[in-house]
Amino acid sequence: MPVSAFSQRSSVSRPVPASRRSAVVVKASTESRRAVLSGFLTAATLSISGAAFADATPVDIIDDRKAVKAGFGIIYEARDSDLTENERQGRTQARTNLDIVITRVKESESRIDNDLEPSIKKNYWLEARQELRRQTGTLRFDLNTLAQTKAKDEKKKALELRKDFIAKVEALDFALRKKDEAASAAALESAKTALDTILAFVL
Repeated sequence: MPVSAFSQRSSVSRPVPASRRSAVVVKASTESRRAVLSGFLTAATLSISGAAFADATPVDIIDDRKAVKAGFGIIYEARDSDLTENERQGRTQARTNLDIVITRVKESESRIDNDLEPSIKKNYWLEARQELRRQTGTLRFDLNTLAQTKAKDEKKKALELRKDFIAKVEALDFALRKKDEAASAAALESAKTALDTILAFVL
């Protein structure tokens, strides 16, 4: 075999150590940067945690039993699917706490007495109808609850007075839908009188 051919084959198969050394250096430098970055992040986290602990205040314990008794927890009960529909809607709570019912009835009476007439005079028909329906929605339930607390004969009369009030409210709602100011004003007075009558009987 000629010497030149052997020399060529040797030079072709000889490894090049320089590229390997470069790869090792690059890998080592990458790992070093990662280690340095990790150290910086750890130090920053500890610094932030220390500042947070330094600014922390003691935990305050608040007695909310009075607020819960006043009905604060009803909003959470409304979202509890394990409760009955009456409990989620607050009907059961109202039946067992007449103070809530009476307070709500008086608030509805005040709004019917004071808020509807200005809307009728300004011909704000939609506003008047919405307010009337908001108050009647709870009054239907609350007046029935108050009637159930009466003796048999008194309960029958209370339910009749409730029925008369609801009829007057429906007449008022019809006048508002017709946008008749005179009829609405007259129907409002009739509804007020019917409400005063039943409240005087059940309260």
